[in-house]
Amino acid sequence: MLNAGSDHSDLEVALPADLRRFGNSTMVRVAGEVGAPAVVALGGISASRFVCRGEDGGAGWWPGLVGARCAVDPERHRVLGLDFAADPSGRCAPTTEDQARVLAAALDCAGIDRVHAIVGASYGGMVALAFAASFPARVSRLAIISAGAEPHPAASAARELQRRIVALGLRSGHADEALAIARGMAMLTYRTPEEFDARFRGGLDSEDPLAPSEAGRYLRARGAAFRAVMSPERFLSLSGSIDRHRIGAGAIACPALLVGATSDQLVPPAQMRVLAQLLGGETRLHLLDCLEGHDMFLTQASAVGDLIKPFLEA
Repeated sequence: MLNAGSDHSDLEVALPADLRRFGNSTMVRVAGEVGAPAVVALGGISASRFVCRGEDGGAGWWPGLVGARCAVDPERHRVLGLDFAADPSGRCAPTTEDQARVLAAALDCAGIDRVHAIVGASYGGMVALAFAASFPARVSRLAIISAGAEPHPAASAARELQRRIVALGLRSGHADEALAIARGMAMLTYRTPEEFDARFRGGLDSEDPLAPSEAGRYLRARGAAFRAVMSPERFLSLSGSIDRHRIGAGAIACPALLVGATSDQLVPPAQMRVLAQLLGGETRLHLLDCLEGHDMFLTQASAVGDLIKPFLEA
């Protein structure tokens, strides 16, 4: 049980018996006052339960949107962050409906019957949609950022290549390097050519064809950072989960706020417009202009929060 006024409590959540191939349990972190409106904050596949405060006590992974005086504020909300369930062997990908059931178990564990809102970005937005479709009585509203009712074919193709590289790395004994390369490939879809043009100079200065370019050094750094938070097997499981996502959006009747980026290559504006048309409840769509594309929910978190805050307070 959680005590009134408790802050940043970690709870172990037993997975439903038929989902134990994704582990026996996962973790949820609950922050804020007991009795405050509950808000679940979910991000991409590398996101974790440390949404308000990092594991080291520093900032969480969503600064600008979650935190003091932000749209999601543990001083005003009961904030939940979740560690997604994944197959530790990398051989099986959960559906987003499976993750929705894990979230339902996490809410049960935290003693929360109904949440005021789920704020979900990227994969977290997919899970939020699946939860609203599967458990309509347990959520009052959705804020969905850069997620659609199903994957875009071009995005699925890019992720399939990434998974093949990681699988090859596992077979050849170079799994960490393969994971870093796959992450670099993913960054090319998370961001935009226009941003790379603004930040980097093209071409090589060395006769060595494997020497890094300016942009390549950035991608190598992002790949190294990714290895610190993601195993190759977990990546395979959760990347595959993205491509198993399909929900009947018409069954979702709660109010929804949709936020996308006009420059998003993974979830193009047309997909966000289709989702807005499919959802069964009152829906508002905002498309923001930015250089960063799909990563807008991280790089432009304050601007996204300016849209979400009045929606949560309505």
